[in-house]
Amino acid sequence: KILTKRYGRVYVNIGEPMIMKDYLEAQEKPIEQMTLEERQSLYRKIGYEIVLEINKVAVVTPFSLVATVILSHYRRGMSHSELLEILDEFFEYLSMKKVKFAETFTNREKAINDAINIFVQEGFISKIEAEEDEAEEIQEVVYSLKEEKRINLEYYKNNILHFFIPLCFVATSIVKNNEDLISLQRIMSDYKFLKKLLWNEFIFDEHKDDAEDVNEVLTYLHDRKMITSVERDGQIYLEIKGKGNKKLKPFADLIHNYLESSWIVIRSCLYLKKNPLAKKDWLKKIMALGDRMYKKGEVLRPEAISQPNYLNVIIFLEDAKLITAIKDEKIDKKEVSYTLTENRAEMEVLRRRLFKLL
Repeated sequence: KILTKRYGRVYVNIGEPMIMKDYLEAQEKPIEQMTLEERQSLYRKIGYEIVLEINKVAVVTPFSLVATVILSHYRRGMSHSELLEILDEFFEYLSMKKVKFAETFTNREKAINDAINIFVQEGFISKIEAEEDEAEEIQEVVYSLKEEKRINLEYYKNNILHFFIPLCFVATSIVKNNEDLISLQRIMSDYKFLKKLLWNEFIFDEHKDDAEDVNEVLTYLHDRKMITSVERDGQIYLEIKGKGNKKLKPFADLIHNYLESSWIVIRSCLYLKKNPLAKKDWLKKIMALGDRMYKKGEVLRPEAISQPNYLNVIIFLEDAKLITAIKDEKIDKKEVSYTLTENRAEMEVLRRRLFKLL
């Protein structure tokens, strides 16, 4: 009781156990006969599957949900009614996904208010009460997020972000289309692009294909009356209905910081145009460029200024054969330099495509 009162609840869920002996026996060859590369690939696969299973049994708490809502908002502040409106949309989607909610959601209103009040007490957000002499139509409670505290809320958001990823990808495609009609083909193309771009950021269920994920999301959006489907010239198009764009924007904004991190790194590839750069030197330039872009307002999310994010984008660019690593074993076996490949046209295609989704 003392621990609960002082620190809150700790939720421990146990997923299906993985029997390592059975897992290894199911591989194509015994581990003793695998090459070093094959064993390393197996280790990555095991780690990937363990994290995927952990994600499946993760619990949504009031703190994680409120933090996710606050970070999804594109302005510095939001009214209490706006917070609840977005929270309702997030809650509905999570309910459809049949995720596990904390016991405190039994009294949802109290759980949410308690989480908000604790965030205020901890100084993560500030609360601006309505003035008594204000006109009734503009009386509202407003919450303002301190820029330097975003990283504190990011911790809570990251605990449940994986539940939203398929919808985040689809929402980004729809919201950035800027038209009331968008083809199903365009959504599928954007989904595949975002999945490839952010492959190193999230854990994807390899037992489900992209079409299955997209169709599940679109069915949900149709049931929520945000979209309807129409056929034109033999193609399926989706029409955005009513407040569909407004309701989808918070979902799209959940991954905006990752797209901004990608944009910073791709912009920084100009530093590799003339000569190769050592990895550590390039990272310094990337960090400096990110800071400069944020101060100029070209990057909106301070959490986009993240070295782990940058490193994942570098891995993506290397896998896509847009940059290549150079090792000079005479100097330092661990030191790596990067240079651009000859695929300059593909780099430009990537740059333009990402820019459209920002």
